[in-house]
Amino acid sequence: MVDVVDLLRELNFEIDPWDMGSWLLRAPDGGRYPCKPLPAMDRITSEAARFFTGSSETRRVRPLLVGRTITTNMLERASRGELDVITERPLQLIVRGRVYSDDAHEVASRPLDVLPRPRRGRRAWIRWATMRCLLLASGPLRQSEIAAVLGSSQQAVSLAIKQLAGLVHETEAGFLADDKQALLQEWLIDYEGPNGQGFGWYSLNPVVEQTEQAVKVAALYDVDPLITGDVAADKTAPWKLPSVGRIYVKNPIDLAGDGFVPAPLVEATLVTCVPQDPTIWKLVDVAHGMTSSDVPLADPVIVYWDVLHGEDVDSLEAAQKLARNITG
Repeated sequence: MVDVVDLLRELNFEIDPWDMGSWLLRAPDGGRYPCKPLPAMDRITSEAARFFTGSSETRRVRPLLVGRTITTNMLERASRGELDVITERPLQLIVRGRVYSDDAHEVASRPLDVLPRPRRGRRAWIRWATMRCLLLASGPLRQSEIAAVLGSSQQAVSLAIKQLAGLVHETEAGFLADDKQALLQEWLIDYEGPNGQGFGWYSLNPVVEQTEQAVKVAALYDVDPLITGDVAADKTAPWKLPSVGRIYVKNPIDLAGDGFVPAPLVEATLVTCVPQDPTIWKLVDVAHGMTSSDVPLADPVIVYWDVLHGEDVDSLEAAQKLARNITG
């Protein structure tokens, strides 16, 4: 019998319980993949996939097909990101088109047509921001309204919405998410993160206090600071004691004369980050009604991302609480 837990551990994945029998897989490269493992089978075939993936229960979280072996056709479909699979022979996990294997040479030697397709071109900032916008909106939004919020063209938003087919629908009043939980799961898997340059700082003051102090200093530099991560989560949906402060700023700032000393990121009690994602500041007003905080916070979906990718043992529980607030 194939043991999916043993296979995942051999691939150095960590497994966290997620929701309603589903798991959150934490990849060794930092990837996060919500999934619902299905009953193991001897061989993953197209017939088995139709049987297991046709249920409405798989809409919220993508199913993970588990098998001892897999047909060539199903392997090719998995490599294109059409479905997620894990097999024992060979030992490999293919999730969202990305291959994880215990043998790098084995992956590299596969035919090109079954290798995962690399991302090309510019990052999909507008699509990801459109997803956040629909997650945070309290009602339908017209295409023109989304474009105005994001500072983009209606053409770009129209393309983004077309790419979200099956996740959003149009009403007379505008576009709505079919299922916010499903949309959040899709965003989590698709989004590449704010990225950017981080700067570490160390202070002996309590984390919340030093974060708010850093925001005051950053405001003097006119860099539009936004609190994210643990501290923002504590103000939005209190759950965990913040262990590290995190602030987004539009340009680097020097906190050395304000009670902080520079520190490596792994030792920092506060991190300031200049993100690559140009939409970080765009949705603050949309999310304004979701918190009564008197300090500037990143929108809850970005906060959710940062908390979920934290290293604390209670980061997952805190992220799940944020997710419930977002999806209602």
